[in-house]
Amino acid sequence: MTTMTMTSEENIRFASEDDIESIREVENRAFGIHAYDYLTLKYMVTEANSVTVVFDYDKKILAYATVYFRKNSRVAHLESIAVDPIAQGKGIGKVLLKEVEKISINNGCDRMILETFEKNEAALKLYKNSGYEVKEIIENYYTIPYDGSRNAIRLFKYLRNTI
Repeated sequence: MTTMTMTSEENIRFASEDDIESIREVENRAFGIHAYDYLTLKYMVTEANSVTVVFDYDKKILAYATVYFRKNSRVAHLESIAVDPIAQGKGIGKVLLKEVEKISINNGCDRMILETFEKNEAALKLYKNSGYEVKEIIENYYTIPYDGSRNAIRLFKYLRNTI
């Protein structure tokens, strides 16, 4: 898989209940002990006021992203974005992030917020290179530490005129 170019929007589609097991596999490979369980993923895909999109390449889900919406709010919340380690570094995360930003705008949102581990350098690089700014550091946000820290960084982005 090292030679594939995977930055095309044609590989992105809305997730269905049939995709949950594949999403769980990506989640587990990407996040290990920090991964959401099957029931949480099922809730995200089928019940929450959210949209989940998957990146499907050669009939295999390699990544997904979920964005939550609140009634009467113009702020979308990126709940999760995961790229299978075998496909990381190929621009898939950036393509999925742009897609959920477009979906958020279409749902009447003008801002996106998200949280990530303060020591997750790869995620922070993606978000900062995509125009996100640090809003705050939240101490002890996560129950399980990542690289010795349970702190999160909350980032945000104004979506107007950015897509």
